[in-house]
Amino acid sequence: MRRAHRWRWMASLGFMAMILGVLALIGLGAAVRSSWGDPAGPVWYYGRLVPIGELLARGVEPKCHDGLGPGILTCYDTNEELAAATGLDLPRVDPARVQRLRETMPASTSGSAGTTSVPVWYYGQLLPLRELIEREIQPHCHDGRGPGVITCYNTNEELAAATGLDLPGVDRARVEQLRQSGAVVPVACAYYAVLWEHAHYGGRNFALCYDYNDLRSVYFNDIASSIFMPSGAGVSTFFELTNFEGDWQTFNVSIPDLQFCSFDDRISSARRGR
Repeated sequence: MRRAHRWRWMASLGFMAMILGVLALIGLGAAVRSSWGDPAGPVWYYGRLVPIGELLARGVEPKCHDGLGPGILTCYDTNEELAAATGLDLPRVDPARVQRLRETMPASTSGSAGTTSVPVWYYGQLLPLRELIEREIQPHCHDGRGPGVITCYNTNEELAAATGLDLPGVDRARVEQLRQSGAVVPVACAYYAVLWEHAHYGGRNFALCYDYNDLRSVYFNDIASSIFMPSGAGVSTFFELTNFEGDWQTFNVSIPDLQFCSFDDRISSARRGR
């Protein structure tokens, strides 16, 4: 009886060890398997916004870069195209082919930031920011869903309802109505500043939750004329040049007109803190 019990115990132990081994192999496979994150995540692919999952489902092995800004991916079919776009000396590419591509590739795809083609979510659609501006829409945007993921609305009331920010000049009753009706999905994030196109909080704006070493990536370079600082956000620093360089100013209160501190239309990068 004891021997039978011992054998049953050892068999159970062996079975558990086998299960754990299988789980470990599965975990190892997941660890080494490359992940592209959200398959619905948009990438620029030969002038079109395409979900990355669509490319993978079609058997495409995309060669991508994020030179247009944080979270903004541009993808190609070949490493030669990637090398031509980024200027990188990639291994095992055809140098002559890269040179020919560099001579013919549009400047907007060559890895330089500052394009109005940055994709934004606009009422459930993924559109180039350029399209909104060409339609004379003043987009009111935030990046609360993640770096490079920009959501835009037509009104400051919608932006306030989405972010929870007490923006200046909004109809608070309308904001509360939007929140209660669920017309705008709240996006919680620690927003540290809102940049406005014009003085006294006019024109289009952009609520910042993440640091930006180059505001060209979200088409807000050298156009900010006022800054709204949310209550409790602390200090933030704004720089004249990209990559947090050049002249800079740190604010912990809202500035309705940046001309008073000689910083109008000069902000090129921004970050939380000093």
